[in-house]
Order: sequence, then C-alpha cells, then structure tokens
Amino acid sequence: MVIASDLGVTASVPYFGALPYVRRAVESLLQQTHRNLTVVVVCDGDPNPPWPELSHIRDPRLVRFSLQGSRGPYFAHQVVLGASSTPYFLVQDADDWSSPERVAILLSKLIADGSDLAFSAWQQYREDSSGALKKDSIRWRRRNPAAAPFKGSAAQEPFLFDPVLTGEFINRASHHGVFRKQALERIGGYYGGFRMNYDTLLTNLLLIVGKVSFVDAPLYHYLHRCDSLSHSRATGARSAERNLTREKQAALYREALQLRRSWVDRQISSVELTARIAQLVTRSVPVEARNALARETSRLAGILRNTRM
Repeated sequence: MVIASDLGVTASVPYFGALPYVRRAVESLLQQTHRNLTVVVVCDGDPNPPWPELSHIRDPRLVRFSLQGSRGPYFAHQVVLGASSTPYFLVQDADDWSSPERVAILLSKLIADGSDLAFSAWQQYREDSSGALKKDSIRWRRRNPAAAPFKGSAAQEPFLFDPVLTGEFINRASHHGVFRKQALERIGGYYGGFRMNYDTLLTNLLLIVGKVSFVDAPLYHYLHRCDSLSHSRATGARSAERNLTREKQAALYREALQLRRSWVDRQISSVELTARIAQLVTRSVPVEARNALARETSRLAGILRNTRM
C-alpha cells in the first residue's frame, strides 16, 4: 500500500523580481503538513537575489540556487526537474503561497486517481494602495460534464478545468500543482524554448497522453501583480509578444493532437506517441540553451546530493 506521506516531493520556486513576497512563499512550503519535501528556490539571473530575505531560514529542506543568467521560469523548472531524484514535482511561484495541507491533499488525489498532475482551485488576491491584501475571485472550477465544451471565449470563464480536448488551444488546467515526475519527462520536460505561456501547452500535452485531477478547495493563493510576467503590458495576455508565442504553441498543440488521433487509430503505440510529442516540443530549443540546461542541471544535482548526505 502506498502511503502518501512517505513520498518525496521536490518544489520548484523560480525567482525574479518578487523580493517582497518570496519569504511568504517559501515559508508556506516549509510549513506543509507533508514533510518529505525539498524546496528549491532558483534565482533566475535577478541582480537583486532573494537570499537576504531567506537568510533566517535554517531548514535543511530549503535549497538556494542561482542560474548563470536569466532564462525564464520554465527553464528554471526544467533545471530543478532534471536535478531532482524524488518521484513527484511541485510548482510554486515566488509571489504566491500555499495552504498548509496543499501538498498532502494534491498528492493523495493524484495517487488515488492514478493521475499525472493534480491541481486545485486558487484564491486570488490584489494589493490595495497601502499594500494590504484584498481577496478577489476564485480561479479554476470544474466544468459541468453535461455542459458543452468550453470554447475559449474571453467573455466566458477563462479558468475552467476542462479535460475535453478539442481543436482549440485553450487553458484547460493549471500547472501550479503536483506532477508525477516520469509523466513530465515522457513529454519532454518543462522547457520548450519559451519564456511565457508554456504551462498552457504543457498541461494540454498531459491531457493528450494521460490524466489530470482537480481539487475544488482553493489550496493555492495567487497574487495578481500588474508588473508580473503574466500581467504586465509588455508580456501579459493582450501583448503582441504573448499573442505571437500563443500562435506558435497552438501550432504545436495541433500537431500533438494529430499524433493522438494516430494513436487512437492504432497507427502508433503509446510509447511512440509520447516520444514523438517530446521530440515535437523540444525541437526548437537552441543548442546553446540545451548546453546551458545540462550545465545548470549538473550543478544543482551536485548540490542536492550533498544536501541529502
């Protein structure tokens, strides 16, 4: 019998420009009821690293790591994924925080369902002019199975867990959750050469080859920041850069969906399906970035080995 509390989880916390928030994020992970947890904070080339804010923490489960340059959160996640030895992988942003039971509940749900990813609803917050947090909306809820598939209209709910795959490239699940590490590795890992929006493609790929579970309770606490990668004018949802990125990712999604159809028609095996998807999503990663990934992953793996000794 699998006992969830015995299972190791590695949490990846990419950091850039979140100095006022990173302490809360890290402490929320170290205070999880699930204790078999390693928390890796990755400074993504920020000239103002978070280490002074975390200097008071003596917990050996916290690992501090600085990348040699800034390459974006998905690159950082891939470094942690490749260097970790635990069977489960958790994503946490440096400006968000987790309820104490988040990891335990998601891990139990993933195991019970035999899923590749389990995530929860979010409680969203905004800061007022004084810096105080104000509760906003709840993000993510389960689509009614009797309802028609979500069509992605901006006027409808943009954060609706919808595992029904269609030809539309939409956000069907959140990557802020617990993953089965092997499932991520089968589809090429966490980095496809993009600095933004790759989580939308990643979760769709997991739905193409596997299963995603959802917990209705808002276990994740999300801070809406106007200057973040997801919401700034330069890189937010309406920016030209993000729209161009989404177009490229949508093309990859359609190719992956066609591979799934070939699998359904028994033209390819399940092993070939995942292998070809992995090739598809990593084919545009430049050689220089691949070499950097190998170097950074090796450096972090050495640190993690020493930590376990």
